[in-house]
Amino acid sequence: MQLPKFLSHHRIKKHLTKKRIFWYVIIIIFILAGWWFFFGRNNSANNIQIGVVKKQDIKQTVLATGQVISGTDLSLGFQASGMVARVNVKEGDRVYRGQVLASLNQATTMASLTSAEGSLAQAKANYDKLLAGATSEDIKTVEGLVASAQQDLDNEYLGAKGILSNAYSKIYGSYTLIVYLQSTYFGSTDQEGIKVAYAKTDIQNQMADAKKYIYAANSNSVIDEAVLHMTNALHNTYNDLAITRDQCDIGVYYSIVSSIDKSSLDAQKTSVNTAIISVSDLQQAIASYKVALQKAKDQLAFKKAPPTQAEIDYVKGQLLSAQGQVDAARAALNNLIIVAPSSGTITQVDIKVGQQASALSQAIVLQNISDLHTEANISEANIASLQPNQPVDYTFDALGPDQHFAGRILTINPASTVIAGVVNYKVKGDLNDVPGVKPGMTVNMTILVAEKHDALAISYSAIINKNSKQYVRIIDDPKEKTYHEVEVTTGLQADGGLVEILSGLVEDQEVVTYIKK
Repeated sequence: MQLPKFLSHHRIKKHLTKKRIFWYVIIIIFILAGWWFFFGRNNSANNIQIGVVKKQDIKQTVLATGQVISGTDLSLGFQASGMVARVNVKEGDRVYRGQVLASLNQATTMASLTSAEGSLAQAKANYDKLLAGATSEDIKTVEGLVASAQQDLDNEYLGAKGILSNAYSKIYGSYTLIVYLQSTYFGSTDQEGIKVAYAKTDIQNQMADAKKYIYAANSNSVIDEAVLHMTNALHNTYNDLAITRDQCDIGVYYSIVSSIDKSSLDAQKTSVNTAIISVSDLQQAIASYKVALQKAKDQLAFKKAPPTQAEIDYVKGQLLSAQGQVDAARAALNNLIIVAPSSGTITQVDIKVGQQASALSQAIVLQNISDLHTEANISEANIASLQPNQPVDYTFDALGPDQHFAGRILTINPASTVIAGVVNYKVKGDLNDVPGVKPGMTVNMTILVAEKHDALAISYSAIINKNSKQYVRIIDDPKEKTYHEVEVTTGLQADGGLVEILSGLVEDQEVVTYIKK
C-alpha cells in the first residue's frame, strides 16, 4: 500500500534532521579535541613563571620616616606663674648663654628676698656673739635671776610647815570622830564593827607617821619628804572615812547612826579632801620653783662657760638655715626670669608684656639651627639589624625626592616606645651641611644594613621551605617547563624581593618562581 505523498515527504525530512544533529555533535567533539591539543595540554606550563639565577649587586635596607631635630631644641618657660613684665627677644634673634630673655613681675619676690637677707644678718650676729662669749652685764643679770628664784623657793618652804600642820589637824580630827562613832554605835564584833575598828587603827597609824615628819621638817629636803608622807596619809585617811561612812548605811546601822553623825562624817571627808588639795598645790609649787631655780642656774652656767661644740653647731645651723632661706628666695626670683641655657636662635615667642603667664608653659623656643640631626622610630621587627655608624641616605619632602644626602646612625635608644600598639625604638642620625633644611622638616631615611657585590641571587619567591631546609625548583625543559627540586643554602635577604644563594645553584640557571594554582 502506497503512503500518501505528504506523509512520505514528512518521513524524509525527519530522517535528514537526525543526520544533521549527528554531524553537529561530531564537529563539536573535533573542536574540543583541537582546543585541548593546542591549549589544554600546555595549561600547566603556562601557569609556571620562571626566573634566572644571576650575579648582581644586592643590598638590604630599612626605610623610615622621621624628623629633623635641632641639637639644641629647648622649650623654655617660667617656673612660676605671674604677669609678664619684659620680653627682651623676638623670633630670629641670636642669643647667648646666660642672656635674660624675659621676666615676670618681681615685686613680691624681691620683698621676700629682702626679709630673708635680714634674717641671715641676724643669724650671723648671733653666731658671732656666741663665739665672743657673754659680757659681764649679761652675767650680772642672770645672777639676779638665780637669787630671785632661790628666794621664791625659800618662801614656799617657809609656808610649807603651816600647810602640813593644818593637814595633820584634819587627820587628828578624823581619828577623834572615828573613836566617837565606834564607842557610840560600832562596839559589837559584827562585820561593820570590824571595818570601823580597822579604819580607826589605820587613821591612828597615819597620824603618827605624819606627826613624825612634821616635827623633823627643819630643812628643805625633809620638808619634801614630809609632803610626800602627808599626801599618802591624807589619802588613806579619806579612804578610811569613806569606809566608815558606808557602814552607817548598812543594816541596822542605817537607822541607829544619827543623821547628825552621818553629816559629821561627810563634812570630815570634805575637810580631808581640801587638805589633800592644799598639800598637792604645795607640792606642785615647790616643784615649779625648783625648775625655775635650776633653769636660772643653768642659764648662769651657760653664760659663764665657753660655748660648747654642740652650741656652736646649733647656732651655725641657724645661720645655715637663714642662708637657705636667702637661697630659696633667690631661686624664687630666678623662677620669674627666663635665661638662655645655651647659645642659639629664638625660633618662637609665645608671650607678650602684660600677659598672665602660667608656670611651666612654653614661652620661648630656643634652637641651634646650625646643629641638626635626624630622629626616626624603627619598629622592633627591624631594630635588631641596625647598629651605630651604618650609612643612611636622606631625602627631604621639602627638597624633593631627587636630592639625596649621606649620613650615618649615631645612636639607638635602648628604651622602647609603643606607638599605635607597635613597639618602636628611636634612632638618631647625623646631618651635616644640608642647605635649606630646618628643624621639624620630614626626612625619609634609607638605612643600609648590608650589601654584597657580584652575588648569586634569585627572587625570594623561588625558595621553598620544608623540613627545616630550603629548596629551589630548577627548570629541566624550558618548553614543557618541567622541573626538579634541589636543596640550596641562602644568605642575605635583600631589597627587591631578592635572596643571595650561597650553594646549590649556578649562574644562568632557570628556576620556578611562581606556580598559579
